[in-house]
Amino acid sequence: MLEAIIFDIETVPTKEENLKEEDWEYIFKYADTEEDREKQKERLSLWALTAHLVSVALLNVSEGLALVMYLSDRDSKEELELREEFEGGELELRVHMVGFSMEEGIEEAERRILTKFWKKAKEKEGYRFVSFNGRGFDSVFLMLRSFVLGVKVSRQFIGNRYEYRNHLDLLDLLSFHGQGRKYSLEFVCRRLGIPSPKEDMDGHDVKEYFAKGRYRDIALYNLKDTIATARIYERFRNTLGDVFGL
Repeated sequence: MLEAIIFDIETVPTKEENLKEEDWEYIFKYADTEEDREKQKERLSLWALTAHLVSVALLNVSEGLALVMYLSDRDSKEELELREEFEGGELELRVHMVGFSMEEGIEEAERRILTKFWKKAKEKEGYRFVSFNGRGFDSVFLMLRSFVLGVKVSRQFIGNRYEYRNHLDLLDLLSFHGQGRKYSLEFVCRRLGIPSPKEDMDGHDVKEYFAKGRYRDIALYNLKDTIATARIYERFRNTLGDVFGL
């Protein structure tokens, strides 16, 4: 069985004052109403040219290891030990929490995180990377943000959607590659009886938490997203894995 690493990211929009008047004209090009403009502002955190990577989490269930790298007000390292319930039994999880100081600027801290991420991705080249909407968001953001910041990318996560050795996007597979409806992570967790990370906070709260300096809380939320995704992957592999060749 191919080993898997679950990954997930969190992002925040750049400060509005960092965008020029011409940028806003482009962003609001098709926004005819004030409501449309507000919706466009909310989307800034989804685009690698108008947002920052604030946290990335990697979870290796088979080894009981997780790594969370996140922006912070100081460089830090912390180890946590968690016990998480999976269908196959209880998992003892050792988590490495690594904070990257923004003292030399937010983009420099992002570069450091991205450099470490792509190094890890290269080291785990024989592993399948698993995401929830990774093809539509996480992978695109990681690769394009690396392009913006001049960081060399070591892996292609936007390849053949029907080949799962390199990257498996659960959102895509649960919709049978667009043949059915796409479901949110929170909805799938709720219907499967899986603890949802959205009970304490969700992606819309990340901007507020970041502004308040609650960097570690964002990182822990990011970790919980990967744990929830891992539980969904376990169920998918145990039930539909054979027919998808997993």
